[in-house]
Amino acid sequence: MGANRFELTRGVCAASSFGLPFIHQLTDATPDLPYVAISLHLDTTMLTRVMLNMPKHDDRWTCAVAAGELNGLFGDPLARLIGLLNSPDDIGVLAPHYETEFYYRLLQSTMGDTLRQIGQRNERFQQLKTAADWLASNHNEPVNIPDLAASAGMSVTSFHRHFKGVTGFSPLAFQRHIRLLEARRLLASGSANVSRVAYEVGYVSPSQFSREYKGMFGSPPVTDLQR
Repeated sequence: MGANRFELTRGVCAASSFGLPFIHQLTDATPDLPYVAISLHLDTTMLTRVMLNMPKHDDRWTCAVAAGELNGLFGDPLARLIGLLNSPDDIGVLAPHYETEFYYRLLQSTMGDTLRQIGQRNERFQQLKTAADWLASNHNEPVNIPDLAASAGMSVTSFHRHFKGVTGFSPLAFQRHIRLLEARRLLASGSANVSRVAYEVGYVSPSQFSREYKGMFGSPPVTDLQR
């Protein structure tokens, strides 16, 4: 993700304070030992409520994604929560307690600083999230960085610095990443030719698109189209 690379071995998890574009690759998965994972969407209200009952931490600017070991005090409440699937009658009483404990341990873990950004309602963080969401939703549109910085209440220099600090991307690189991921999805569907996809995701030059696509994925777009 951006300049950050995470190698998530068995028993390791990652947490994100808001959606970010990323590329992933699975290794060592076989039919006899398949890749199995769990994705959990965090409840912002509960996260904030647990934070308010914890000792206050100083606000820290940190990347919007972090990784950590899913073991010990951190992993136990999650394992108990998932284990309730085997005893559905216990869910109503025990699930809220296990879930609260899991959020508490999560906030105490190495991923705590990243997730506290959600609950702190930090205005600048929320402005950066709004800017990132706009870039993702309008990836095929031209972007005016001074206007985007102004909408976030920052100078262009400050906006660049804080946006990259949180997302791992400059604003334009973030938009380019989104464009190329969407292009790959369209090519994989086999529903368009390369030039049409280039224009659809916002490029004005198919040759530039092909060059940047190959730089990101290691092969030209026509290869993915054919595959």
